[in-house]
Amino acid sequence: MSSHANQPNPVLKIHGMVAELVLNAPERKNALSLAAWERIPDLLAELAEVQDVRVCVVRGEGGKSFCAGADISEFETIRSTKENALRYDEINVTAFSALKSLEVPVIAAIEGPCLGGGLGLALACDLRIASTTAFFGIPAAKLGLAYPPEALSDLLETVSSSSAKRILFTGDRFAAQDALQMGLINETVDPPNLEERINALCDTIVSNAPLSIWAAKQAVNELSVKTARDPETHRQNAQSCIESADYREGCRAFLEKRHPEFSGN
Repeated sequence: MSSHANQPNPVLKIHGMVAELVLNAPERKNALSLAAWERIPDLLAELAEVQDVRVCVVRGEGGKSFCAGADISEFETIRSTKENALRYDEINVTAFSALKSLEVPVIAAIEGPCLGGGLGLALACDLRIASTTAFFGIPAAKLGLAYPPEALSDLLETVSSSSAKRILFTGDRFAAQDALQMGLINETVDPPNLEERINALCDTIVSNAPLSIWAAKQAVNELSVKTARDPETHRQNAQSCIESADYREGCRAFLEKRHPEFSGN
């Protein structure tokens, strides 16, 4: 896949009945800046107006990375206060919600890193097909921040509570086979066959009845929603993380490529 460095990030492409949302920053492993997060709902709103599209594929540009997550180099400025952090999380959640509410099925075609907010995007998709090169993780605990509760709900709709805790507590990266065993992804394929498998899956979906698929997607999404008992407590906990010295240390350590030294303050 050729580079689109002169195009915005992300970009929307339509090929007949198949749309592609392409995360377009291969030089940064398709990490998403705040502007890129803000662009996703706008592009999906455009897509919703295209009547002939039956399926959408989310992929990373460059053939090596799905999405390394949010652009952490922005965090010390755009997430420096609890108000800014709350706004940032709301923008993230709006992007996730736009994918989940799209009327057509959404397939994540995953290769290489699928981390943090990138994994959040993949979890907002209906299906996740991964190359064996893919690896997954949520490094929030290594940065001293809390993952948005709405995104955690998507995680809990996909894996067990035990697996979710393992992912969140360790901040570790998990290989595609581990992710498959946890139920984080639907299937794995060898790298040369990823495109062929995605195309075959799109062909199958396109050949089926659109109204039936929409009814199924809407029903499954609504019936599987896990509603937080006390969402305000989760928000307050997340704000405490943002205001902590550990969060500042986590961001600095990441940018300086060293291990953080957390104090619990």
